[in-house]
Amino acid sequence: MRPVLFEISGFPIYSYGVMILLAVLVAVRIANRRAEAFGISKEFVSNAATWGLLFGVLGARVVFILQELPYYLRHRDELFSLRFAGLTSFGGLLFGFLAIAVCAKRARVKLLDFMDLAAPAVLVAHAIGRVGCLLNGCCYGGHCDLPWAIHVHGEQGLYHPAQIYDALMNLAGLPILFAFERRGRLPGRSAALFFVVHGTARFIYEFWRAGTTSTTIPGLPLTQAHVVALAVVLLGVGLWVWAARRSVGGGKP
Repeated sequence: MRPVLFEISGFPIYSYGVMILLAVLVAVRIANRRAEAFGISKEFVSNAATWGLLFGVLGARVVFILQELPYYLRHRDELFSLRFAGLTSFGGLLFGFLAIAVCAKRARVKLLDFMDLAAPAVLVAHAIGRVGCLLNGCCYGGHCDLPWAIHVHGEQGLYHPAQIYDALMNLAGLPILFAFERRGRLPGRSAALFFVVHGTARFIYEFWRAGTTSTTIPGLPLTQAHVVALAVVLLGVGLWVWAARRSVGGGKP
């Protein structure tokens, strides 16, 4: 754990923020290398990434506050914290997507094409972001005594580095995306695979977090994120079926 990487004139530079910035830079580079094949300009990729990042961070914070509203009603002084101690990736994904959708509409870029272009880049970015979670000391798993178990500041015992498990599961989806792309591009297929891979990884990841850094639903061994992750998987399956039928029917995406 290293929540603060260093300080500049007494101002702390947080590791999570640095890793998020790195994640965006790497994602933009990957997307730029794929842009020409999808007929999308690099300028649009950069603009979409900028707005996606801004609204993604905002959304990640807003959704986390809504999830923990009783706590923040009692601790209103923490509402505008800059410590990156309260963010949720699903909120970031949703708000970031909405911002990019608006950018695409204004630039007259086909949103589905951009989603396909960005799918592998977002998987990589998410994996880098999870390294930020590890450094920040959040989102870890339950107790364990494995050789790779980690210490968590302020906690007793050793814990699963669940953040890295999630990162590796998302990265494992890259060969799947690229394998299907080599078969020929079907608009919507890469985006669908992204949702399936990301949702499945998050669903599995939550079992490590449940009861430790993620609260279970009363009476169930599941968390709220389990439900959202399942919805993301179903969204991916639905998009896959829709894209396949549209291709067979000769429709234009």
